[in-house]
Amino acid sequence: MKVVTPGITILKRYGKYANACWILEAGGEAAIVEMPMISPDEHPPWLRAESYARRRHLHVKYALLSHGHVDHCKTLPQFRRQFPETNFVAHRSMVEDRQFLAIMARNSALPFEDWVSGRYRIFDTLFDGPLWSGTLGGEPLHIIYAPKHSYTDVLILFRGAMITGDWFLGDLRDCNALVRPNHKIEAIQRATQVVSELGYHVHMLFSAHGDSLFYDVDFYAMMERSQVAH
Repeated sequence: MKVVTPGITILKRYGKYANACWILEAGGEAAIVEMPMISPDEHPPWLRAESYARRRHLHVKYALLSHGHVDHCKTLPQFRRQFPETNFVAHRSMVEDRQFLAIMARNSALPFEDWVSGRYRIFDTLFDGPLWSGTLGGEPLHIIYAPKHSYTDVLILFRGAMITGDWFLGDLRDCNALVRPNHKIEAIQRATQVVSELGYHVHMLFSAHGDSLFYDVDFYAMMERSQVAH
Protein backbone atom coordinates (compact mmCIF):
# COMPACT_ATOMS: atom_id res chain seq x y z
CA MET A 1 0.00 0.00 0.00
CA LYS A 2 1.26 3.47 -0.87
CA VAL A 3 -0.17 6.88 -0.01
CA VAL A 4 0.83 8.91 -3.06
CA THR A 5 -0.63 12.14 -1.65
CA PRO A 6 -3.11 12.81 1.19
CA GLY A 7 -6.46 11.27 0.24
CA ILE A 8 -5.09 9.20 -2.66
CA THR A 9 -3.79 5.69 -1.97
CA ILE A 10 -2.62 2.81 -4.14
CA LEU A 11 -3.76 -0.39 -2.44
CA LYS A 12 -1.54 -2.57 -4.63
CA ARG A 13 -0.38 -3.01 -8.22
CA TYR A 14 -1.97 -6.22 -9.54
CA GLY A 15 -1.47 -8.87 -12.18
CA LYS A 16 1.13 -9.38 -14.86
CA TYR A 17 0.67 -5.81 -16.08
CA ALA A 18 1.04 -4.36 -12.55
CA ASN A 19 -2.03 -2.14 -12.71
CA ALA A 20 -2.96 -0.28 -9.54
CA CYS A 21 -6.18 -0.30 -7.57
CA TRP A 22 -6.71 3.15 -6.04
CA ILE A 23 -8.73 4.64 -3.20
CA LEU A 24 -9.67 8.32 -3.23
CA GLU A 25 -11.06 9.54 0.09
CA ALA A 26 -12.30 12.64 1.88
CA GLY A 27 -14.70 13.30 4.74
CA GLY A 28 -15.64 9.66 5.31
CA GLU A 29 -16.43 8.96 1.65
CA ALA A 30 -14.33 7.08 -0.90
CA ALA A 31 -14.07 6.15 -4.55
CA ILE A 32 -12.41 3.06 -5.96
CA VAL A 33 -10.48 3.62 -9.18
CA GLU A 34 -9.57 0.62 -11.36
CA MET A 35 -10.71 -2.99 -10.96
CA PRO A 36 -7.66 -4.79 -12.29
CA MET A 37 -6.96 -8.29 -13.47
CA ILE A 38 -5.08 -10.34 -10.90
CA SER A 39 -2.71 -13.27 -10.71
CA PRO A 40 -3.97 -16.51 -9.11
CA ASP A 41 -1.86 -16.10 -5.98
CA GLU A 42 -2.88 -12.49 -5.24
CA HIS A 43 -5.30 -11.45 -2.52
CA PRO A 44 -8.33 -10.09 -4.40
CA PRO A 45 -8.44 -6.29 -4.74
CA TRP A 46 -12.18 -6.12 -4.00
CA LEU A 47 -11.55 -7.75 -0.61
CA ARG A 48 -8.57 -5.50 0.07
CA ALA A 49 -10.67 -2.44 -0.83
CA GLU A 50 -13.53 -3.59 1.40
CA SER A 51 -11.13 -4.15 4.31
CA TYR A 52 -9.49 -0.75 3.77
CA ALA A 53 -12.85 1.03 3.75
CA ARG A 54 -14.19 -0.87 6.75
CA ARG A 55 -11.13 -0.22 8.91
CA ARG A 56 -11.27 3.49 8.10
CA HIS A 57 -15.07 3.76 8.36
CA LEU A 58 -15.38 4.92 4.76
CA HIS A 59 -18.54 4.85 2.71
CA VAL A 60 -17.52 3.73 -0.79
CA LYS A 61 -19.60 6.17 -2.79
CA TYR A 62 -18.22 5.65 -6.31
CA ALA A 63 -16.35 3.08 -8.39
CA LEU A 64 -14.57 4.27 -11.53
CA LEU A 65 -12.44 2.97 -14.41
CA SER A 66 -9.88 4.89 -16.42
CA HIS A 67 -10.75 2.84 -19.54
CA GLY A 68 -12.03 -0.51 -20.69
CA HIS A 69 -8.87 -2.56 -21.23
CA VAL A 70 -8.61 -5.91 -19.49
CA ASP A 71 -5.82 -5.01 -17.07
CA HIS A 72 -7.94 -2.13 -15.73
CA CYS A 73 -11.46 -3.57 -15.70
CA LYS A 74 -11.42 -7.37 -15.59
CA THR A 75 -12.64 -7.74 -11.97
CA LEU A 76 -15.45 -5.18 -12.23
CA PRO A 77 -18.16 -7.85 -11.67
CA GLN A 78 -16.43 -8.96 -8.46
CA PHE A 79 -16.30 -5.36 -7.23
CA ARG A 80 -19.94 -4.91 -8.23
CA ARG A 81 -20.87 -7.90 -6.09
CA GLN A 82 -18.69 -6.76 -3.15
CA PHE A 83 -20.04 -3.17 -3.21
CA PRO A 84 -23.74 -3.40 -4.08
CA GLU A 85 -24.56 0.07 -2.69
CA THR A 86 -21.77 1.84 -4.59
CA ASN A 87 -22.46 4.04 -7.62
CA PHE A 88 -20.47 2.63 -10.55
CA VAL A 89 -19.90 5.55 -12.95
CA ALA A 90 -18.65 5.46 -16.56
CA HIS A 91 -18.80 7.31 -19.85
CA ARG A 92 -21.31 5.79 -22.27
CA SER A 93 -18.47 4.84 -24.63
CA MET A 94 -17.65 2.04 -22.18
CA VAL A 95 -20.90 0.12 -22.78
CA GLU A 96 -20.60 0.69 -26.53
CA ASP A 97 -17.09 -0.81 -26.68
CA ARG A 98 -17.04 -4.39 -27.97
CA GLN A 99 -13.74 -5.26 -26.33
CA PHE A 100 -14.97 -4.15 -22.91
CA LEU A 101 -18.28 -6.01 -23.31
CA ALA A 102 -16.44 -9.18 -24.33
CA ILE A 103 -14.25 -8.93 -21.21
CA MET A 104 -17.34 -8.64 -19.05
CA ALA A 105 -19.10 -11.54 -20.81
CA ARG A 106 -16.16 -13.85 -20.10
CA ASN A 107 -16.19 -13.14 -16.36
CA SER A 108 -18.02 -15.90 -14.47
CA ALA A 109 -18.91 -13.46 -11.66
CA LEU A 110 -21.18 -11.55 -14.03
CA PRO A 111 -24.78 -12.87 -14.02
CA PHE A 112 -24.90 -13.25 -17.78
CA GLU A 113 -28.60 -14.03 -18.26
CA ASP A 114 -29.67 -11.16 -16.02
CA TRP A 115 -27.29 -8.87 -17.88
CA VAL A 116 -28.63 -9.85 -21.29
CA SER A 117 -32.23 -9.45 -20.09
CA GLY A 118 -31.52 -6.02 -18.62
CA ARG A 119 -32.10 -7.03 -15.00
CA TYR A 120 -28.40 -6.50 -14.21
CA ARG A 121 -26.48 -3.34 -15.05
CA ILE A 122 -22.72 -3.04 -15.06
CA PHE A 123 -22.90 0.69 -14.31
CA ASP A 124 -25.38 2.76 -12.33
CA THR A 125 -24.49 6.09 -13.92
CA LEU A 126 -23.53 6.70 -17.55
CA PHE A 127 -22.66 10.16 -18.80
CA ASP A 128 -22.56 11.34 -22.41
CA GLY A 129 -20.80 14.67 -22.42
CA PRO A 130 -17.17 15.59 -21.80
CA LEU A 131 -17.56 16.02 -18.03
CA TRP A 132 -19.12 14.31 -15.02
CA SER A 133 -18.81 15.82 -11.55
CA GLY A 134 -19.48 14.52 -8.06
CA THR A 135 -18.13 14.99 -4.55
CA LEU A 136 -16.32 13.01 -1.89
CA GLY A 137 -16.87 14.44 1.57
CA GLY A 138 -17.85 17.71 -0.05
CA GLU A 139 -14.67 17.88 -2.17
CA PRO A 140 -14.98 17.93 -5.97
CA LEU A 141 -14.41 14.82 -8.03
CA HIS A 142 -14.41 15.21 -11.83
CA ILE A 143 -14.24 12.78 -14.75
CA ILE A 144 -13.28 14.04 -18.22
CA TYR A 145 -13.93 11.96 -21.32
CA ALA A 146 -10.75 12.21 -23.39
CA PRO A 147 -9.95 9.28 -25.75
CA LYS A 148 -6.21 9.14 -26.43
CA HIS A 149 -5.09 5.58 -25.57
CA SER A 150 -8.53 4.06 -26.20
CA TYR A 151 -11.97 5.33 -27.15
CA THR A 152 -13.15 4.65 -23.60
CA ASP A 153 -10.52 6.85 -21.89
CA VAL A 154 -11.42 9.14 -19.03
CA LEU A 155 -9.24 11.33 -16.80
CA ILE A 156 -10.06 11.46 -13.09
CA LEU A 157 -9.50 14.66 -11.11
CA PHE A 158 -9.31 14.77 -7.33
CA ARG A 159 -7.38 16.95 -4.88
CA GLY A 160 -5.24 18.54 -7.59
CA ALA A 161 -4.26 15.18 -9.09
CA MET A 162 -5.22 13.74 -12.45
CA ILE A 163 -5.22 9.96 -12.91
CA THR A 164 -4.35 9.66 -16.58
CA GLY A 165 -5.08 6.01 -17.34
CA ASP A 166 -2.60 4.73 -19.92
CA TRP A 167 -1.96 8.09 -21.56
CA PHE A 168 1.63 8.59 -22.70
CA LEU A 169 2.57 12.16 -21.81
CA GLY A 170 5.02 14.47 -23.52
CA ASP A 171 6.19 13.60 -27.04
CA LEU A 172 6.28 9.84 -26.39
CA ARG A 173 4.60 7.59 -28.94
CA ASP A 174 1.52 5.80 -27.57
CA CYS A 175 1.78 2.07 -27.03
CA ASN A 176 -1.03 1.39 -29.50
CA ALA A 177 -2.76 2.96 -32.49
CA LEU A 178 -6.37 2.38 -31.44
CA VAL A 179 -7.18 6.09 -31.49
CA ARG A 180 -6.64 8.17 -34.62
CA PRO A 181 -3.91 10.83 -34.24
CA ASN A 182 -6.29 13.74 -34.79
CA HIS A 183 -8.62 12.32 -32.13
CA LYS A 184 -5.71 12.07 -29.69
CA ILE A 185 -4.97 15.76 -30.18
CA GLU A 186 -8.65 16.63 -29.82
CA ALA A 187 -8.75 14.69 -26.54
CA ILE A 188 -5.78 16.62 -25.16
CA GLN A 189 -7.33 19.91 -26.21
CA ARG A 190 -10.66 18.91 -24.65
CA ALA A 191 -9.01 17.96 -21.37
CA THR A 192 -7.13 21.26 -21.29
CA GLN A 193 -10.30 23.23 -22.03
CA VAL A 194 -12.38 21.46 -19.39
CA VAL A 195 -9.73 21.92 -16.71
CA SER A 196 -9.48 25.60 -17.63
CA GLU A 197 -13.25 26.10 -17.57
CA LEU A 198 -13.45 24.41 -14.17
CA GLY A 199 -10.74 26.72 -12.87
CA TYR A 200 -9.10 23.59 -11.53
CA HIS A 201 -5.42 23.53 -10.57
CA VAL A 202 -3.89 20.24 -11.72
CA HIS A 203 -0.39 19.90 -10.29
CA MET A 204 -0.01 16.11 -10.10
CA LEU A 205 -0.27 13.51 -12.87
CA PHE A 206 -0.53 9.83 -11.95
CA SER A 207 -0.63 6.92 -14.40
CA ALA A 208 -3.34 4.37 -13.61
CA HIS A 209 -0.66 1.69 -13.26
CA GLY A 210 0.93 3.74 -10.51
CA ASP A 211 4.37 3.52 -12.07
CA SER A 212 4.57 7.16 -13.18
CA LEU A 213 3.82 9.65 -10.41
CA PHE A 214 4.54 13.26 -11.36
CA TYR A 215 4.38 16.02 -8.74
CA ASP A 216 4.63 19.82 -9.15
CA VAL A 217 3.64 19.52 -12.80
CA ASP A 218 2.94 22.40 -15.18
CA PHE A 219 -0.25 20.83 -16.51
CA TYR A 220 -0.77 23.13 -19.47
CA ALA A 221 2.85 22.81 -20.60
CA MET A 222 2.62 19.02 -20.38
CA MET A 223 -0.59 18.98 -22.43
CA GLU A 224 1.00 21.24 -25.04
CA ARG A 225 4.02 18.93 -25.30
CA SER A 226 1.72 15.91 -25.67
CA GLN A 227 -0.04 17.21 -28.80
CA VAL A 228 2.02 15.11 -31.18
CA ALA A 229 0.30 13.40 -34.11
CA HIS A 230 1.77 9.91 -33.63
